[in-house]
Amino acid sequence: MNTVLFVDDEGYMLELMKMNFSKKYNVLTAQSGLEALDVIRKNRVDLVVTDIKMPKMDGMELLKIVRDQFDLPVIIITAFGTIENAVEAIKKGAYDYITKPINLEDLETKIDRSIEYVNIKRENSILRERIKRSSNIITKSEKILKILDKIPQYANLDLPILILGESGTGKELIARAIHDQSSRCTGPFIAVNMSAVPAELFESEFFGYEQGAFTGANSRKIGKFEAANGGTLFLDEIGDMPLEDQAKLLRVLQDFKITRLGSVEERKVDFRLISATNKPLEKMIEEKKFREDLYYRINVIRIEIPPLRERPEDIELLSNYYVNKYAEQMKKSVGISPKAMEMLKSYKWPGNVRELQNVILRAVLNAEGEITAKDLPLEVSGDEITDYKTFLLRKRIERDKLYRQLENQFVSSLLFKAGGNVSKAAEMAKMDRRLLQNMIKHLS
Repeated sequence: MNTVLFVDDEGYMLELMKMNFSKKYNVLTAQSGLEALDVIRKNRVDLVVTDIKMPKMDGMELLKIVRDQFDLPVIIITAFGTIENAVEAIKKGAYDYITKPINLEDLETKIDRSIEYVNIKRENSILRERIKRSSNIITKSEKILKILDKIPQYANLDLPILILGESGTGKELIARAIHDQSSRCTGPFIAVNMSAVPAELFESEFFGYEQGAFTGANSRKIGKFEAANGGTLFLDEIGDMPLEDQAKLLRVLQDFKITRLGSVEERKVDFRLISATNKPLEKMIEEKKFREDLYYRINVIRIEIPPLRERPEDIELLSNYYVNKYAEQMKKSVGISPKAMEMLKSYKWPGNVRELQNVILRAVLNAEGEITAKDLPLEVSGDEITDYKTFLLRKRIERDKLYRQLENQFVSSLLFKAGGNVSKAAEMAKMDRRLLQNMIKHLS
């Protein structure tokens, strides 16, 4: 229910507004401009309807503050015969005006129109934010673009979705894009990596518990099912769920009811389930490692994300994107040499986009002006090493170089913030002064 704030120094007018509009809107009142501002600061207000003539702060002054500071529509009430006040108010940003004596039907029409404007504006703002967040998916691959084209359709169906793809292909990004473009976008997006949830903790993590439900339950905890209420529950790596937990999830998906541990009260939950896995669920069903009934419950809409090696056109695009991103964060000017880019494009990327992202991060950290072959890991640069001892030595050198880079960056930044004072820098970092002095000695 939208909230309308009526502002008038005449108490009987405010009572009249309450009587006529309380059934349709949440009505708040104020008898002065100053009181109105206090109400707006403490409540979510969608529309202000204010008289012009009031002591201390008149309606025109209130209009200016409300428009400048709170960006709310304002309807001005003005006396008959002072239409020039209404014209001035419109010029200063009032949404509409009405003259006294007030025709309540006319005022209701104007309020309805203003509230409709507010709701459309809010929806557009949400949509812009969803598009902005969804733009995190960087691609020019036709395969990925086809998936993105279908996201608005998938988002509005509100059915379970199963996303398949290797680790690091961006399954959670797709899930978030679906949530952001759905009617549930204002609700929570709860993401859970199922491989990180121990079987013995599944019920407490997902169903929640009451205080005293078991030893150590010192307070009530809301589970993931309830936390996702009104939004989306994303279960990543669902193929790693133990069979007994799969049965519990299936029961919830059948009636969307849960009971917290230590409680007898059954609670309704309302969430949209999106699952993801890098495992072959059909084969797991044959091997009795995944429930067939749960598979059909979660596999209503199916999305398959191709690995990075099957969309080589994205490698250069993503590489440049991450170079620019990390160079900006580190305040460095970094590019990629043509030879290094060819190495990146030739590599098979078993870890997909996540591996590429990590490789670029390390390369930007190591690079001095331009990323070259020496800034890339051995497996990417293609250096042939058949001797195991040489391999270990090269890996240690690479690791040590990365540590030195990080240490230099940390010490330099710390000394800069402390104005070169070593004692102050050590205190800021909460570390021993002698250790910091030793790090400074090795600063390169």
